Amino acid sequence: MAANQRNFQMFSYTDDNATVWNKRGQVDASINAIDGSTVLTGGAPVWIDTKRKRARFAVWQDPTTFRTVRTVIYTPAAFAALDSTSTINVNVPGEVAAVAYGLAEKVAEKQPVAKATRQLADHA
Repeated sequence: MAANQRNFQMFSYTDDNATVWNKRGQVDASINAIDGSTVLTGGAPVWIDTKRKRARFAVWQDPTTFRTVRTVIYTPAAFAALDSTSTINVNVPGEVAAVAYGLAEKVAEKQPVAKATRQLADHA
């Protein structure tokens, strides 16, 4: 039996400040139905997660094996729409049918905020 391969592409990501970015994400019908992903925005900068900046995401868990999957959530509206009844179907290697994973955690976006720095006086 042929295995389902994970494929990726760039999607449009709207941050909590309503700025539009492009962010890499997985192409999967079950995930893309709930993550708010849309076609990338030409000319928008690429969002790259760092230690200080992280896109919002959801963690999904298989209730039987306790395995988890993490997915980017591309819009604030899609993030707000997720609740304890939200599920996605995940293709698991070795399984004939997709496995339903339930929402286990919603993790908010993280962005640094610019602020003034303290300037020390020079000593003679």
